[in-house]
Amino acid sequence: MSCKLTSNITKKTCAYTVAGIRSIYLINHDSANDYDFSADGEIESISLADSAKAYKVDFVDNTASFSDELAQNGNGGKYRTHTVNFTLSEYDYTILNQGDALSLGKFTAVVVDKSGRSVVLGRINGLNSTAFNYASGAAEADANGWTVTMAGTEMEIGRLLKHESVITAIVDNTVVTP
Repeated sequence: MSCKLTSNITKKTCAYTVAGIRSIYLINHDSANDYDFSADGEIESISLADSAKAYKVDFVDNTASFSDELAQNGNGGKYRTHTVNFTLSEYDYTILNQGDALSLGKFTAVVVDKSGRSVVLGRINGLNSTAFNYASGAAEADANGWTVTMAGTEMEIGRLLKHESVITAIVDNTVVTP
């Protein structure tokens, strides 16, 4: 593989952008999940193994973020670390029943930022929870809820999804009420 640039890197648009995450979707990681790419490298479709579904995460506003960082090991090898963070506000049986899965499972995450970009993280190796902690807060205005952090080591920069509709087409819309 050649590590040489193959094109100029230019700013394509002159538009406003807003920081933050609008939506997060989690897919149970499975090596049989299939991703189809366009000629320019965007993911055009996702086919999940064994009729699995993706799941939308309803997080507290302005608590979600993601990062895609270059890392280097002691032998000079390079890799990426994908991280997703969010806070869940409820302390109920819906969260408690999913707590073990969130704590112990492996996931691929699709994050949609507030500017509409959809990024797939953990596609190859998956993301594992490194934190799943509840904090009540001490004062009335303190933040409270379940803080979830997922991270994983990847061999690629997070891939762009052509459009959020690619993931919403495979989301489980079942609503569970206790």
